[in-house]
Amino acid sequence: MELYYQLRKRNDLRPPEEVTALALKEWMLRNFGNPTGRGYQWKDLFLPDGTRLRVRHNGLAYHAQIEGDQMVYEGKPTSPSAWCVLICGSVRNAWRDVYVRRDYTEAWTQASAWRAAEAANPKRPGIDRRKRSRRRTD
Repeated sequence: MELYYQLRKRNDLRPPEEVTALALKEWMLRNFGNPTGRGYQWKDLFLPDGTRLRVRHNGLAYHAQIEGDQMVYEGKPTSPSAWCVLICGSVRNAWRDVYVRRDYTEAWTQASAWRAAEAANPKRPGIDRRKRSRRRTD
């Protein structure tokens, strides 16, 4: 009943069921990641399906998107490095030039900053623990 009241108060004509389904989907994506598990592996950084990428060059913004397990620009699969070369016309450091946004609620983040944050907080600590113990015994 509260949801119905809030929707009407904001002149939102969507049915409460639609809003509830959308809210649940966004909550699951935010808390559990992409449910399909599909995405693009860029070195040690995983970009989930639907992630948007942006490069700015000569005052223009160019956008690519992760679709399934490929990075796609203008309907063609590419890599971050090849995309930067295509846009800028010269070899560029894609980690520095590419900005990433997982969904519309997040701000654009430089890929190198995101990569550093992921490295500082690994998702699979058990694997890192095994690597450390293996190195100590070598």
